[in-house]
Amino acid sequence: MSRTFHIVTLGCPKNRVDSEVIWAGAATQGLLATDDPAAADVIIVNTCAFVQSAVVESLDTIVEMARFKEEGCCSRLIVCGCLTPRFEAELLSELPEVDLFLGPAEIGEIGRFLSDQPGGERLSCAREQAFLPTAATPRVNSLAAGSAYLKVAEGCSRRCTFCIIPKLRGPQRSRSLDDLVTETSNLAGLGIREVILVAQDLVGWGVDLPQKPRLSDLVEALAGVAGIRWLRLMYLFPTEVPERLIRVMLENEKVLPYLDLPFQHADKAVLRRMRRGGDPETFVALVERLREKIPRVVLRTSLMTGFPGEDRDAFDRLFAFVERCRFERLGVFIFSPEEGTPAATFSNPVEKAVAQKRHQELMTLQREIAGAYHQSLVGTTQAAIMEAESKPGELTGRLWCQAPEVDGQLTITGQARVGDIVRVRVTAAGPYDLEGRVV
Repeated sequence: MSRTFHIVTLGCPKNRVDSEVIWAGAATQGLLATDDPAAADVIIVNTCAFVQSAVVESLDTIVEMARFKEEGCCSRLIVCGCLTPRFEAELLSELPEVDLFLGPAEIGEIGRFLSDQPGGERLSCAREQAFLPTAATPRVNSLAAGSAYLKVAEGCSRRCTFCIIPKLRGPQRSRSLDDLVTETSNLAGLGIREVILVAQDLVGWGVDLPQKPRLSDLVEALAGVAGIRWLRLMYLFPTEVPERLIRVMLENEKVLPYLDLPFQHADKAVLRRMRRGGDPETFVALVERLREKIPRVVLRTSLMTGFPGEDRDAFDRLFAFVERCRFERLGVFIFSPEEGTPAATFSNPVEKAVAQKRHQELMTLQREIAGAYHQSLVGTTQAAIMEAESKPGELTGRLWCQAPEVDGQLTITGQARVGDIVRVRVTAAGPYDLEGRVV
């Protein structure tokens, strides 16, 4: 009888790509995937440790999965991802039920670890975060049919004071342009029509490569891959949106007019303490430039409330920034003082209740903004990708202006094949989800 494995993925799309590599590595060892942890011989938890809430979720998930081992359902429990390098000593002592802890650098060797017999060392976490996938690295695609993430780099060389990722993932290491074109061609051959470019610092892609290519060079090259219909750009550092990248977007209809720019804040003093730079005037000018130059552009951003030193005036500037820019997509996070980051030791902390109230104020404002944007789509015909058939004659999917997992869903009536990009007339809208029919 074949052995089976079950994998739980927590965190961001970059971590999802790691899980896709793990999945393929398990398959090379003859393991079959199962959605039921109770039916798995091996359970793998790919953790996130970006903020404290993610750490808690990761630990809770490990304990939950350990129950299946205690009940005799599974013989091996493996934990990998960012939690391991951050808390390796504590994990070894406090989670004896885990057979093996792996760091991010070991993702590419998962097959070797799965082939080993249980026992021996319980920890493998390289100090040098050297793993970087290539087009030859086996991976499965776990997104809905027709779409796939393309991780163009690993790690981050910026030093935002609130972020632990550079310590866990190492400095930025970009994949070569040719290698990324090859993987994109491979994805197109598998029927992928939408490729979503992701990295910890997408706009920084290429600065560490010998010829120092820029993101615009990569986007232009990927737009030339036959079979790909949509290219989507996620996680662009907001102080750097070069004119040439805008020009490439305008010249290539495959490049969606969708940009994810995580501003984090709009108060100059708070941004300086975050070590991100910028000010509200510069950010507003950037948003206005993008809206002027890129027709139909949809902007997504991430913001933070409760950063140390954020007084009411600073928050009011952030609120006014959102009111003025009217981002179609927006996520808000509450500051979490992460041990090992400079911000965890900063003076003038903000009370959690105050940070939560500010979070709610922003989300209430954004609900109105997003709802108005969606209402403006009602009655229009838009391109949409079909993701799944929920029942005969009804599908779920996304419009071109909705990124997977974060921008809501589209319910569609009519006939279309899963994975196709078709024209849909929007018939109803809420703040986050939409309805439409195939035309």
